Amino acid sequence: MQKIKFIFQSTPFRSGATLLSRMLNAHPKIGSLNDDVKFFRFCYNRYLPLNKKNVHRMLEEEAYRLLHRFNIKLDVNKCFEVIKKYPLKHDIIYKTILLHLFKNRPKDFILDKETLAWTKIPLFLEWFPNSKALLIIRDLRDVVVSFKKLTFAPGNDYLIALFNVIDAMDTFLELQHKFPHRFYGVRYEMLKSNPKSEMKKISHFLGIDYSANMLNEKKWVEFNGEKWINKKHSTFYTSGDYQNPVGRWRRLITEEELFLCEWIGKKQMQNFGIKFEGSKISQKTFNRAIQMLTSSNVLRECFQHWCETGKGMERYPLDATNPKYWDRDVLYSPQAFGLESSK
Repeated sequence: MQKIKFIFQSTPFRSGATLLSRMLNAHPKIGSLNDDVKFFRFCYNRYLPLNKKNVHRMLEEEAYRLLHRFNIKLDVNKCFEVIKKYPLKHDIIYKTILLHLFKNRPKDFILDKETLAWTKIPLFLEWFPNSKALLIIRDLRDVVVSFKKLTFAPGNDYLIALFNVIDAMDTFLELQHKFPHRFYGVRYEMLKSNPKSEMKKISHFLGIDYSANMLNEKKWVEFNGEKWINKKHSTFYTSGDYQNPVGRWRRLITEEELFLCEWIGKKQMQNFGIKFEGSKISQKTFNRAIQMLTSSNVLRECFQHWCETGKGMERYPLDATNPKYWDRDVLYSPQAFGLESSK
């Protein structure tokens, strides 16, 4: 465990984190997972107390999900044999799972990516003393229009993405101050406009030489070795709008959505130098915007929290542990979760 260095990467929805993880995975010294393990979502504090019975059950359920959702094999018994030699703690379990998945893929760095887990970055850095962390953020207006097109969330609940992004933006600045040598914040727009420069900066942060492989799309592959195609991960792939992801919101956002983004996210946009482009709105538009924010329990909770604290929230709009809310198109075996295939 001491020889391997670990990287944790998190992000709000639709912010380019998968692109970044595939670029890093193309580096010869880095092996990267892509929202597969989801330790904080599926394992952390969900199998208490941490006794042998519960740890074994955690491994079994993690292995089942990895196999049938992503076709990734995890040997429960081999992992358990390692884990029980140590105190039964979350960090030992997490490290063992990651090391086992890369047992036949020798790498200097193992990167694990998990969406909506930026609040766990300090814990990860504590658990993995030789680790570093990345958080990528994107213009909240682009995130909102992209997530709106993708999500299963009903009604206006796609607006939770707005509260996610402003929380991630605040965390970005806090972590830069608290962990200046162990945390690096990435701006999606900079990654898209000058990928070579940004990947050189990330390589320097990680303490490795820059590799041109990271910009070679032919080297971008999934954990199972299949080719990862950037444009197919755009929610606008079929419409052709995937070609201009930066500032795409201008063609798609409603008056109410733009107002909410620039009202709720005002402080964060100012902190990151993001220009405001909305104009003065009518009372009718304001009323509709407030109605949107109070149209569901989850949005009312986020809005109230923002009114009281000025902060966002790291939260899913739906139960992310429920298979019926998973993307069927990337489920290896939907039937294993009682779902019908979308194909």
